[in-house]
Amino acid sequence: RFCLASLLLAGAAVVQGRPPNFLFLLVDDWGFGDVDACPSDIPYTDCPLRPHPKDKARAEHLKSPRIKQLASEGMIFTNWYAPRAICSPSRAALMSGRDPIRYGDINQFVRIFPTSGSRGGFPQSEKTTAEYLRGLNYSTGYSGKWHLGLTNGKDEFHYAAWNHGFDEVEYFVEGSNGEPCGPGFEHGGGDTNIYHMCSFSHVLRKPGEIIEQPIRWENSTARELVSTLSFIERHANDGRPWFFMHAFTSVHLPWKLNRHFVTDPVAKLWTDQVGELDWAVGVLMDQLAATGQEDNTVVVLTADNGPYLEFASSDCPQNCRLQNHSAGAPEGFGCSPCNPAVVSHAGPLSGGKGQTWEGGVRVPGIWRWPGKIPAGTVNPTVAGSLDFLPTAVALANGKLDDTITLDGRDLSATLLAPSARGLIQSEPDGSFVYWCGVNIMAVRLGRYKVVWLAQKWVGGDLHTETKSSVCAGTGKCCAGSPTRLCTCSANHDFTDQTKYPDMNGKPVVFDLVKTPEEDLDMREDTLSESVQSIIDQGEGVRLEKLRSVAKDRGLLPSGSVEAMEKQLIMAPDLMSVDFCVDAPHPIVLPGRTVPVCPAPFSPPAQQIKKFQPYENCVTPGPSDACRKRYPCCQHEGYEGPFEYVVKYDNGTVNQCGCFKQPTGSSLFPETRLLNSSSVRRWQLLAEHGNVWRAASEGTCWAANESAANLKRCDSIARWGLNNLPTGWLWNEAYVPDAWNPQDIMAGAAAAEPLEFTI
Repeated sequence: RFCLASLLLAGAAVVQGRPPNFLFLLVDDWGFGDVDACPSDIPYTDCPLRPHPKDKARAEHLKSPRIKQLASEGMIFTNWYAPRAICSPSRAALMSGRDPIRYGDINQFVRIFPTSGSRGGFPQSEKTTAEYLRGLNYSTGYSGKWHLGLTNGKDEFHYAAWNHGFDEVEYFVEGSNGEPCGPGFEHGGGDTNIYHMCSFSHVLRKPGEIIEQPIRWENSTARELVSTLSFIERHANDGRPWFFMHAFTSVHLPWKLNRHFVTDPVAKLWTDQVGELDWAVGVLMDQLAATGQEDNTVVVLTADNGPYLEFASSDCPQNCRLQNHSAGAPEGFGCSPCNPAVVSHAGPLSGGKGQTWEGGVRVPGIWRWPGKIPAGTVNPTVAGSLDFLPTAVALANGKLDDTITLDGRDLSATLLAPSARGLIQSEPDGSFVYWCGVNIMAVRLGRYKVVWLAQKWVGGDLHTETKSSVCAGTGKCCAGSPTRLCTCSANHDFTDQTKYPDMNGKPVVFDLVKTPEEDLDMREDTLSESVQSIIDQGEGVRLEKLRSVAKDRGLLPSGSVEAMEKQLIMAPDLMSVDFCVDAPHPIVLPGRTVPVCPAPFSPPAQQIKKFQPYENCVTPGPSDACRKRYPCCQHEGYEGPFEYVVKYDNGTVNQCGCFKQPTGSSLFPETRLLNSSSVRRWQLLAEHGNVWRAASEGTCWAANESAANLKRCDSIARWGLNNLPTGWLWNEAYVPDAWNPQDIMAGAAAAEPLEFTI
């Protein structure tokens, strides 16, 4: 094993023979510290994508043996960046190889597509990786979370994946799997249980058929695999290369594990989600091997942004906030501060999701192509998901459209570099621009990061620092913020969560090799000539990037940084046109009331004309026009639950819910996943062949039909994944499913017998 020296990426590598397949695996809210992937014989400082050697508790709970195997067969990037620190703009950038600021898919405040009824999304004018590869005779497919918009107000599915080059889409989650709703307008028939998310709780398939509403979280990670496994199998021998993107809904909250991966049903450890994710990655790798496609498939595994510290890493047990929405403070839900060893976090980095501190955007990045990408390599090159499009096109021997300005670069030269021997110490090479909203907050140049703006770690009270007991015991988050995350600028009086970290009138400069945690006490001396030269380079990169963006947007590509950012703030965008016009409810804060949307905000006359008239359709009201935008499935004989109830002005009432999945059930899809032996093998692999936990701790062992084991499995299911038995959650025996604890052991008889100690 060795640490690969960074290469100047001057040209593309030429790939001989049939172009490779591409399997891109995107994990949701997966932090830099949420994986154990690095080889033990490389120092932690050179490869920190693993628990710190002194953190024995973290090592005990964080299990990812299949991802570690994947990494050992390919290349780990230790400076891999998500394009943005939050999902919608990050995913748009991944799809296009261009930051969404170039095409108006981001604004200063909202930053995500908030609900099904909000118009706007990822524009069809952008050319995606799928469209490039489809033009090179590739079959294409997509499964999982999208969160890039759906409707433009006329075509209900205008922004869906099948309108962006993905031909096969059988399991499509339109938006974010966010926090579930408590009792409210989205529940019908007097049902007060908490079943699902506040929005986007439906699964679609091309060309827009709803097949599941609301989403049944039980076994969702496993069920998401079915269409991906089918695609890989069906295209194994059709003579065409393929590209498939599998976008996991894990490890985003809520905590929604299959019972086989729950190691402690009372404590509800977040790290168990990584275990289930790891198993799922292993299932996909096994399918490539079983269909003879392992050697000619490029696998990429990464995340859309860093860890969601405010909600995944602050209050434990996981999901404790769902117990009683009227209880007030988290303590009222039976919550207490989390043990950092068992929650999501960014490892040695600072910050998380929504932030331009390193923990918000630096994420795991692993590539594998057996026989082409040297196995067991650790690469410090500064790279990221923006680079996937140009790299994939190069490896497929295609040609980029030279009329389109990309923000990514071709990595094929460094990916396919001849293997070296021994451990090579090398400087990180490359650059990265840290955007938040329309601001360039920082620029990375090799080992250095030049910072002009960064988030303050405060909540609703802008003068009180976040408690150090929350956010994985770091306090480096904005817990309690009205926006739920740290924000981008001081354009709004309650979102002033940024600061100018200047010293003597100069921006801060960090050496990220020396201080990956960005310790302000270890910043570089900005009065020195060498550091001033770094600042000058950073200023040049920032100015040139803004000019390039302004040109793409049809704005004046001249003037100061501040002048161009002001133009971008006022420019029309595809994200806030509904959300920010006629917002009905101001936000009430102690001693003051503030409007929902920031100022300055473009008046309607300056906004995108195709979105007129303007309506706030974040919820299914107030007009029929808004309500009609919300996907609503009605299934004869279906008895519930329902995602929401829509009441129209003419008195018509629609209860929106159905279950039309091909399997007919939300039970674990054993027959498609080669029976439960895959889970059994993972459980043993995670503990090096030993029993995972003592029986009294409640682990539900796959394929063990002893009375004691079935009792534990049944207990986990019947409690749901609540901390208290106040209502079933995620494991509810949904109509028309019949609950039988032995059903989860289906297929065990066909599996190769293994010995268990219970």
